[in-house]
Amino acid sequence: MKQSVKYFKILCNLAAFIFVLFCLIFILPKIIIFFMPFVIGFLLSLIANPLVRFLEKKLKIKRKYGTFLIIVLVIALIVFVCYGTGALLAVGIRGFMEYLPTMYENAGIELAAAFDQLQSLLRKIPALADLNVEQTSIVLQDTLSSLVSNYKEPTFSAISGFATGIPDILVGVIMGLLATYFFIVDRDRLMSALKTHIPASVHDKTRMVYDHMLRAVGGYFKAQFKIMFVIYIVIMIGLMIIGVNYAWLIGFCIAFLDMLPVFGTGTVLIPWAVVKIFSGNITTAVGMLILYAVSLVVHQLIQPKLVGESVGLDPFTTLFFMFIGYKIKGVTGMIIAIPVGMVLTGFYEAGAFDHLIWCIKEIIGDFREFCKIDMNKKEKS
Repeated sequence: MKQSVKYFKILCNLAAFIFVLFCLIFILPKIIIFFMPFVIGFLLSLIANPLVRFLEKKLKIKRKYGTFLIIVLVIALIVFVCYGTGALLAVGIRGFMEYLPTMYENAGIELAAAFDQLQSLLRKIPALADLNVEQTSIVLQDTLSSLVSNYKEPTFSAISGFATGIPDILVGVIMGLLATYFFIVDRDRLMSALKTHIPASVHDKTRMVYDHMLRAVGGYFKAQFKIMFVIYIVIMIGLMIIGVNYAWLIGFCIAFLDMLPVFGTGTVLIPWAVVKIFSGNITTAVGMLILYAVSLVVHQLIQPKLVGESVGLDPFTTLFFMFIGYKIKGVTGMIIAIPVGMVLTGFYEAGAFDHLIWCIKEIIGDFREFCKIDMNKKEKS
């Protein structure tokens, strides 16, 4: 192969990779948001299709009637669950919002007592006697005050924004339901049309990546939600035993933090316990530390069994993807980084990066050859 032809192929492969990467990062998210009802319809069709196929084969119900029946049942179930959950949450959150000013006052008193204890402790240490923590206490209390004032009642702008968005939401829901129906009814025809227009090699690799992604990403999130549920039960029961008000809501927030990368139950329980110690409430502090230890042990015991080695990534790769995700999109990027890493691993195993790796190896090899110096010629000269 001529060098010019080889480098032209390398340039084309690199340009294609950069173009695809650019599309995936900047264009694909916008396309997904624009066609969100169809994306949701496609995902719902993947979930509902096995049920429709069961009705079609076992009960001999025509596919379009089975699809209609499943969609109606799913809508009824969603409405029932949302209504029941919404009613319970509305009652609980309303009571919590009414209790929030009292919680703020108690937190302010405990913080003031904790900082007084800390200040008296620092005075006993000569090197830290001049350190003043009063200003920090004032800043924290002002922050709590601003949070309470901001979230005590829903703002008018939020309500008006939601009201103006209702027509778009209704149109999106209707389009999503119709898309789900047609994706299920015409599934076989759509799949055969795709197969006729896609080369067999591309179809096989795409199928391999899809299966890997479905197994890895689906298994990962399923395991994480199971872990979150178990931790939520542990935290809620522990907070109820300690005597914390609205343990169900606070426990849910702590369990959600535990599901996020880097964060954990200690993000809330340890600072809370420290404040309780300095404010003189030793019993509650010990209870929170015990609760943190129990939740940590439970998490470590159930995580390997639920997640499994085949679903997750190795620790270094996970850390690397989490760092990149944090740099790109903050905490949200850290959450998305792990399933994205699994998808990229699936692409790598399917050989999607073979051409890119070949290009890089060729460039490095030719560069090393170019940099070599013939010592025999140098000595003769």
